[in-house]
This record gives sequence, C-alpha cells and structure tokens, in this order.
Amino acid sequence: MKEIDELTIKAAAKDQKGAFKRIYDHYAPFVWNVVYRTVRGDTDAAKEIMQDTFVKLHGSLNAFRFNAAFSTWLYRIAWNATMTHMAKRRRERERYVPLDPETPGPGRSGGFEAREAVSGILKKLTPEERFLLVSREVQGVSFEELAKITGRKEGALRTRLHRIRGAVRKEVDYE
Repeated sequence: MKEIDELTIKAAAKDQKGAFKRIYDHYAPFVWNVVYRTVRGDTDAAKEIMQDTFVKLHGSLNAFRFNAAFSTWLYRIAWNATMTHMAKRRRERERYVPLDPETPGPGRSGGFEAREAVSGILKKLTPEERFLLVSREVQGVSFEELAKITGRKEGALRTRLHRIRGAVRKEVDYE
C-alpha cells in the first residue's frame, strides 16, 4: 500500500482543515476490507470498529513518531479495536441464552452455496485467526508488518498461518 505523505500526517496532528479527511479517505478502504471480513460481514460491527479505529487514530496522531510505516501503525490500532470489539461481543453472547436455538440467524439462510461454505469455514476460526488470514491472504500484508501489528514474531506468525491454512484446507476437503 502506498503511504500517505508525512506532511499530511503532521497537518492532521495539528488539526489542519481537511488533513484528517485525506488520511481517512486514503486508508479507510484498506481498514474496512480487513475489519469487515474479520467480523464475517457484520456491517454494524465493522462500522463500529471503523469508527473506534479512526477516533483512536485522531486522538493519538501526535504520538506517531515515523519509526514505522503509518499504515502499520494504523493497522495496529484497527487490530486492537477489532480484538476489543470481538472480546466484548463474546462476553455479551455468553451472558444470554437464545430462546430458540433452531431459529435461523444472520448467515444461516439463503445466499450462494460457495459463500455459505466460506462463511461456515471462517466462522470456525477465532477473530484473531480471521484477522491474520484476511490480512495476509486477501490484503497481502507482509509478515513483517503483521509482526509489528500483533506484537508477535514473524516465525510464529508464519507457523500460525500455516496451521490456519491447514485447518481451512481440511474443512474444504470434508465439505
């Protein structure tokens, strides 16, 4: 991904008119794609995470030191916002018991067979696994960037993604 220029980032940090909008317009599609897929197409959740990501970004622009790519730093903010949202969602789900477990919910009825199959496979992955898989396989984020984003070592991420791919392949072979 082409990085936005340093002057725009510094201007946004000083709240200069239009600078933050340029950052948002440049990076929002990239962030949206990963977040949306990580939350399995839940538009409301993706919108909430996007909002959290860019609000946190706006509030912390002065903290960016240009030691890494801006996109990596922003991606780390999106990672944290996504993981926080998913943990919150998981806690909320654990508190409630559905009235009728047979009632179809989002993603369980209609749609194309292939999309359903992919959705079913991705559903079995943890939010972190989906984030890593989509980031690497769909967005092409490098292992180096993923290491900076997640705080994990590149080798560990390579191993983790190899195992995730293996699990996905196994699911595809059985379905």
